[in-house]
Amino acid sequence: MSGMSSAREERHERAGVVVRAAVSSDVRAIAEFQTACWREAYLDLVPRSYLDGVDADAREMRWRERVVTGTRHVAVGRVAGSLAGVVSWGDSADSGIPPLELKSLYVAAAYHGTDVAAALISHALGDAPAHLWVFETNPRAHAFYEKWGFAFDGHRKIDPDTGLWERRLVRT
Repeated sequence: MSGMSSAREERHERAGVVVRAAVSSDVRAIAEFQTACWREAYLDLVPRSYLDGVDADAREMRWRERVVTGTRHVAVGRVAGSLAGVVSWGDSADSGIPPLELKSLYVAAAYHGTDVAAALISHALGDAPAHLWVFETNPRAHAFYEKWGFAFDGHRKIDPDTGLWERRLVRT
């Protein structure tokens, strides 16, 4: 399967996850989910002041714009009806690399080490060449993306929201 999958629902039996395109009624749940995931996964990586200062209300506006206008493709993964993960992707204007960019991938801590993340990344990217940005100080994420064929290409930047360094990982 290549990237940019359609709006169809996909079932991943091994993980028990159902992946489908996000719709406007998912936006609040996505915003709350992202907020919880950031507080779980980034507690020791991101400044506490940032984590405390960004709530679901602020994130809801961003996700609504993405889902409603289609500025990003967004999909949700549910296990037994509960939100287990969210993925977003789209095109990037960066030159010299694959234009398909994994914009975000969030999985609830309870589903780390299961196939939820695999189902979401497969839905979003398939086996297509792609790139993403990841916090430099997040070894768990680096190891996960290496398993999916991504490698650091030498490019770094400061994330404008957190002030932290990010590395660009590319899969060709």
